[in-house]
Amino acid sequence: MTVKMEVFSGDPPCPGCLAILALADEFAQKYESQLEVVKLIGEEATAKFEEYKLGCVPAVVVNEKIRIEGICPSRTTLANALREGGI
Repeated sequence: MTVKMEVFSGDPPCPGCLAILALADEFAQKYESQLEVVKLIGEEATAKFEEYKLGCVPAVVVNEKIRIEGICPSRTTLANALREGGI
């Protein structure tokens, strides 16, 4: 089963958004066959942002469950969120 991680960022991205996008790339490489990463940036992400009723970016949704919102997580926190999602 593939875990889906949706990463929300502003445009232009704030420092936290830049960091979370970099972490997403790192985890995408680490879990290449197990993780699907979808980056949702700026206005193109508005519909999904509203669908999840998010309040701010950066944010991470794993398998349609909000796991992180308003901060850039540490590697450990993001790894835990993915572990809860099935990785």
